[in-house]
Amino acid sequence: MSHVLLEKEGRPSGLDARNDGDARAASAITNMKGNMIAFEGVGKTYGNAVALHTTDFTVREGEFLSLLGPSGSGKSTILNIIAGAIAPTSGRILLKGQDVSTVPPRERGLGMVFQNYALLPHLNVFDNVAFPLRIRGLGKAEIAQRVRNALERVGLTGYEGRKPREMSGGQQQRVGIARCIVYAPSVILMDEPLGALDKKLREQLQGEIKMLHKDLGTTLVYVTHDQEEALNLSDRVCLMNGGRIAQIGTPDELYFEPVSEFVADFVGESNLIEGTVTADDTVATADGLTLAVRSTQGHATGTRVKVLVRPEKIGVLDSDAAPAAAQQRNTCTGTVAQTSFIGGMTRIELKRGNGAPLLVKTISTRAAERLPVGQAMTVAWSANDSVVLKNQE
Repeated sequence: MSHVLLEKEGRPSGLDARNDGDARAASAITNMKGNMIAFEGVGKTYGNAVALHTTDFTVREGEFLSLLGPSGSGKSTILNIIAGAIAPTSGRILLKGQDVSTVPPRERGLGMVFQNYALLPHLNVFDNVAFPLRIRGLGKAEIAQRVRNALERVGLTGYEGRKPREMSGGQQQRVGIARCIVYAPSVILMDEPLGALDKKLREQLQGEIKMLHKDLGTTLVYVTHDQEEALNLSDRVCLMNGGRIAQIGTPDELYFEPVSEFVADFVGESNLIEGTVTADDTVATADGLTLAVRSTQGHATGTRVKVLVRPEKIGVLDSDAAPAAAQQRNTCTGTVAQTSFIGGMTRIELKRGNGAPLLVKTISTRAAERLPVGQAMTVAWSANDSVVLKNQE
């Protein structure tokens, strides 16, 4: 099955929000002028059930914001409130400073890309993409130009006469994206658009969506439950949990500076080591480890905490690596409980002296070079890679 990639060179700069047909990309995120979307005290309830607690946040003009979280966390509720598919129970939503809380969806000027493509099966590709332009009453010549531009952007030039059933899932989703961008909406909403695709195609289309956003400069709000997808695509990620924002920030901030145990555990794989604060930069564990940490600021001596260490930050020490161990400061010896070969990386689960697991990720070697289950292993990591979290009980 072949899939057409987006052209990287020699293509038009795109559709313009001014509707002048000779389109130019909007300003990139580095030139953002202000907030495109603002939630002010927005909440949503269904009887006694709370779908979204009172929420305040903004999406900047030209930003790619992902709404990430488990099922039922509130991310789809936020997207549907922006789209106008559901009305908030409280608060108001602003688009470019104007209150649109009661404005019908069709009058908000937003674009939507769905997981199930939502194409009209009896229409060919050209007519599917042209459909929103015909509704808006544009002339034939302008429609033809805009459709050509949109299809070129998503790598589907030459597919105009095909019906959706004659195309792969990835190609159908490209049609859905072209139909969305063809009328140059100020905001594009994507509801798990890659959820129905296989892993390799998902990764390919992630790159294409990222490139398309960069070219268009349009504000984009993207719902996903896939953490890697959110980290890869986004300028910022809004992580939801239980109808509340758990943390909103750049991918780096969520991964390396999580504000809670939930964020640390949900975003990427993590080791959460329990201990007690003994000094400004030291945490002691029940099984005798003395961990040097980046900082214990905000945690009094004697406070119970958890220390976050990402598995890829832990290195395996050779038997003659004492100087390296001293430099790393934190060392731990355990026995190999399980190894998992996942291509370029190998996951090693160590069992510490107290039986607690410690997950390590290393660059893969050949099977003959890997340590067998039951073998002793010493690992080390730096204080700078040890982040103290509150122990939430």
